[in-house]
Amino acid sequence: MSSANEEKENLKTVEELKKAAENLDSLTNKLNDFADMLDNKAEEEVERKRLMNKILAKKTFGIIGWGFFALVVISIIAQQLSMTILKMMVKTGQGFPGIVAYLISFLPLYLVAFPIMFLIIGKLPKDNAAKTDIDIITLIKCFCMCITIMYVGNVIGTVLSTYIGGVFGKISSNNLAEIIMNTDVFSTMIFVVILGPVMEEIVFRKLLIDRIVQYGERNAMFLSALMFGLFHMNLFQFFYAFGIGLIFGYIYIKSRRVGYSIVFHMIINFMGSLVAIQVANNFGDDMVEKLLNGDAAVFSQTLSTELILSAIYIIIMLVIFILGLAFLIGSRKKIELDAGGTLFTRKEEKGVVYGNYGMAFFIAACLVMMVITTMAQLS
Repeated sequence: MSSANEEKENLKTVEELKKAAENLDSLTNKLNDFADMLDNKAEEEVERKRLMNKILAKKTFGIIGWGFFALVVISIIAQQLSMTILKMMVKTGQGFPGIVAYLISFLPLYLVAFPIMFLIIGKLPKDNAAKTDIDIITLIKCFCMCITIMYVGNVIGTVLSTYIGGVFGKISSNNLAEIIMNTDVFSTMIFVVILGPVMEEIVFRKLLIDRIVQYGERNAMFLSALMFGLFHMNLFQFFYAFGIGLIFGYIYIKSRRVGYSIVFHMIINFMGSLVAIQVANNFGDDMVEKLLNGDAAVFSQTLSTELILSAIYIIIMLVIFILGLAFLIGSRKKIELDAGGTLFTRKEEKGVVYGNYGMAFFIAACLVMMVITTMAQLS
């Protein structure tokens, strides 16, 4: 009797264990379902945040585009008004001195267009990363690369402008170079070498990059350079402005010190305006013809201090050009941007950055003005 009872008890225990196992399986399944639900919720939250970031980024780039579109349009209108008023004040046929050309170009830009642009984009959230120093070796390398890019870009712009002139049977001239040649050194130093670099670096590096770098360092560097190049609205200047803009942008992103790019910009403008024109004058057609003549007496007469210094300058620039080319080739795969990853895929980035009305209008306005300027420089 006792053995039968024990068997019943054992069967009962087995049944209870089976039910407990089934309940445990059911609980496990419910926990798994709950974990899946949490994972889905987390993924949905990540996707929601990514979508919100995408919308916010597109809105930010749109406002940036509208701000710089206003900068272009207002500066052109203000410059044309200044030119019209000035023409009404001078006698017919009387030309303007170079300093007046600078004032017409820069003052409406600095006093009217820039403040309005800042009112549009100034309230956008900005990145407040800490400032860091860049070692002198890196700065020297970056400067050499800027020189190489400047000369290569200048050649590309000149060749394209010359080709366009040839298509229309005309000669393309660089109006900016002519203004610099016809203006006193002091005025060029103030407007081209000092004020221009300071204002442009504050706008295209600090104000612009601080507001877009959160959406990717690569995007910030490239867009800053592109907008900087387009803003010149001149085929002669676009390519080298875009190229050195990439270097300036990289320096600012890595240091958050706009002083570095301002100094670089000043040096490059000084070399490209005052020094380059002086060297070109020293090696004019008459001088080159005398040097190639072979007459020892004439040769000794032409070897002035200015000519010797110009020759030394050319040799130094050639060495820097070669070094810059080597640094560009060696550094192109070592540049580190977006170490923490980016918010969007490459395909999404294009739509976010450029797929908005503000940026489209800015780019279109600059391209239209570039075409107009290029045609106006044909003679």
